[in-house]
Amino acid sequence: MGDQVRIKQENPVGNPRTPKHIRGKKGVIVALHGVIPNPQDHRGLYSPLYTVLFDVKEIFGGSSHDKLRVDVHEEWLEAE
Repeated sequence: MGDQVRIKQENPVGNPRTPKHIRGKKGVIVALHGVIPNPQDHRGLYSPLYTVLFDVKEIFGGSSHDKLRVDVHEEWLEAE
């Protein structure tokens, strides 16, 4: 909690479940949801899921003071 992270700037094939507009952007971890089972695609368990808080201006530019929360799996996070 409170760690600054950057979302990896990857573009894997398939359904990565990580929005393109947050890739490469910096944010702060504000919640840990733990490991989530995924019975629909039979992959077993995903890596831990976190909520990352971003400044809207970090994502979209401009001068907004709004915040954006996005749930992101640990495999997409890099320490900042």
